[in-house]
Amino acid sequence: MILKISIIYIFHLGLSQSTHLNLNESLCLTGYMTDLQSWVTKDGQLTVNDSYTVDLSEVQNVAAIMDEYMENSGRRKHVEKIKYLSIAKSRLQRVPQIFTFRGNLQNTISETLEYVTFYGNAFGIIRETGAYESSINATNAKELSPGLASNARKHAWSFGLRNVTFRRLRQLDLRACKIDTLDAFTFKGMPSLTHLYLGENKITFIDANAFVGLSSIIHIDLSRNTYTDKNDPVKALTFESMDTFAHLNLISLDLSFTPLSTRNIPLLSRLGNKLVSLSICYTEIFKLRPKPFGSSPLKYLDISGNSDVLSDNETLKGLEDTLRVLYAHSTLLRSLHVFKGFTKLEILKVSHNEITDFPIITMETLRNLQVLDLGHNRISSWFSPVISSIPRLKLLSLEKNNLNMISDLMLSDMSNVNYLSLSRNSMICNCLSREIYEIAYQNELKTTPIQLEQMPNESTIFHVGYLEYNNLITNRNNLTSPCLKMDNEDAMANCSKGLPINTNGSYLFLDYDKDAYSCLYFHTGNKTYLSQVPTCPEDMRDMPDDLTVATKSNSMLLLILLIILPILGFIYIFRRNFRYFLITIRNSAMLSLISDKDVNYDENKLFNYDVFVSYCNEDRAWVLDHLLPHVEIDCNISVCLHERDFQVGLSILENIVSCMDRSRSIMLIISRRFLLSQWCQFEMHLAQHRLLETRREDLILILIEDIPRRLRPNTLHFLMLTKTYIVWPKEESEKKEFWKRMKRSLVTQKLKNVENHSLA
Repeated sequence: MILKISIIYIFHLGLSQSTHLNLNESLCLTGYMTDLQSWVTKDGQLTVNDSYTVDLSEVQNVAAIMDEYMENSGRRKHVEKIKYLSIAKSRLQRVPQIFTFRGNLQNTISETLEYVTFYGNAFGIIRETGAYESSINATNAKELSPGLASNARKHAWSFGLRNVTFRRLRQLDLRACKIDTLDAFTFKGMPSLTHLYLGENKITFIDANAFVGLSSIIHIDLSRNTYTDKNDPVKALTFESMDTFAHLNLISLDLSFTPLSTRNIPLLSRLGNKLVSLSICYTEIFKLRPKPFGSSPLKYLDISGNSDVLSDNETLKGLEDTLRVLYAHSTLLRSLHVFKGFTKLEILKVSHNEITDFPIITMETLRNLQVLDLGHNRISSWFSPVISSIPRLKLLSLEKNNLNMISDLMLSDMSNVNYLSLSRNSMICNCLSREIYEIAYQNELKTTPIQLEQMPNESTIFHVGYLEYNNLITNRNNLTSPCLKMDNEDAMANCSKGLPINTNGSYLFLDYDKDAYSCLYFHTGNKTYLSQVPTCPEDMRDMPDDLTVATKSNSMLLLILLIILPILGFIYIFRRNFRYFLITIRNSAMLSLISDKDVNYDENKLFNYDVFVSYCNEDRAWVLDHLLPHVEIDCNISVCLHERDFQVGLSILENIVSCMDRSRSIMLIISRRFLLSQWCQFEMHLAQHRLLETRREDLILILIEDIPRRLRPNTLHFLMLTKTYIVWPKEESEKKEFWKRMKRSLVTQKLKNVENHSLA
């Protein structure tokens, strides 16, 4: 027994606590308990190794061993008190009565203890099914139940904490102890307690007086409390009173991954005027009312994983001058307008949402923003400087968006950020796609990575926002690693030769992976790495590489055209339309590659879809909210949309051509954004080409906003002159007639084909 005791309080030599955050597990801003504290490991083992530490983890007879240890402490002069204590994973059903033990020490355990963990025990409500007994010392004396006349709550898991005063106790770890109820006055004897960890339990009820006596408490962790039973679905956490935390001086509250019912929402407005950190990440709350956080001066807030939690623009009202870190990923957020005026915001994580653009009116107000994480959204392109309007922005993530073509303007707009994430976007190979890679590569050779800046005198003990992104910076892949490993100086010098580029940029890739940074050749759909994309002439920077090759084959003809002065004069006069002219050349080249001269249109052809709808991502909301319900439900028309009906594995070009061929009619949703999208321009040219080729009258034009003549490319102007089009009305009273006209057009096309087929 003596040998076993020695092993126990040698304190697990060799164990150490990792200081790196596990990003795969810490989805929320508050991270995990051991991301914030270093004195205990995730499974309850102490990391401190000194004479004030006792580790009784996985010990069965805790009371007897502790009693023996205390009795022998007087013989070891270096043992003066117990400061750290672990009783983790000891299969306890309730807290043992050991804290009044003194042994040969000057003070009892409760008088000197500062940190204690009970991680992984089997605490729970012990019912009055019989007498309870436990061994409390080496003589095997028994402590019996007080009897049926006593308050039933004295039989709860916390029995060993009652009637004991812990004068110095600062942090109490009760994670994963199967606790289901917090009774009144459970922590009454802990006036110095600052951190209370109750995560990973099954707590479904908290008494109104559960935290009475915690006069020094600043952080309570109630995360990951989920009660599951096959006969009873997940229970939401219930508070007996909405003022449970009102009397405390909390600075931080963590409710991550703990289901909260709607009736608990008023509790959020009564958390006190000192609360600066709050996580309600993945709590199943939705559609918070305006100003739900009362007078709390929140600086660090996580509302992630709650659908439509920001559907009301007033949800964050009142936090404009205090909020510094906001996590709002996976909330079905569609716009960034809700963050307008948040001048103190430094980290904004809005990944995995439905965001389609950067509103300049919002971006220019985010003067202190350092991190803008927009990964896994629907951003495709932008046409005016937006990112550069955020002066302190260091990290921009556009991972897995809808970026197809990077323009000169976009590249210039992103040039001043320090870290850029563009992986897993379906980019088209062109000169700029290589230039994106080349800028990052050259910066690897001359730039020293920097970390995110934290505001002076700001405590980050209750959140991992800066830590998460600084770890991404520290652990990112270096593009030049293969070169730096070379022993031959000449080989390294050759490897380091960059391409001559005219665009400046200071960014490094945050998430570089060779496979994730690739592009597709426009016509063939073949994949290649950005580092392998060839260079091309300056005047072809916006054109895909395979079209560049096709254009080079006709270089003599282009040369003749370029030397004709009248044409040059025409281009100068109509220089505003020159971009559309280039797009027309490109689309014509593509159409010549895919055109079949022997096309014979079959009037009796059976189609997979009634209508193919072409629209830009910025108009996606109008298509889904207005068009689809009327067309698919009211008109019983089958619709082909690129985002749900394109075949996986085919190139974008092949999918466009295939879907148009398999659709009875084509509908173009025309807006100003549509005219700025190169893919939409191509679909419009292809629709016109198919009309001329097959002589079909199956094109429907929908204008959802006014398009002045000066903004119309010639293709659209010709179509508007030769085809009847429908304009989305501004007045609500006129929309009924709009839907009638559309329905008439669609149904007519469908019936016409049905009649032709029946006649055959």
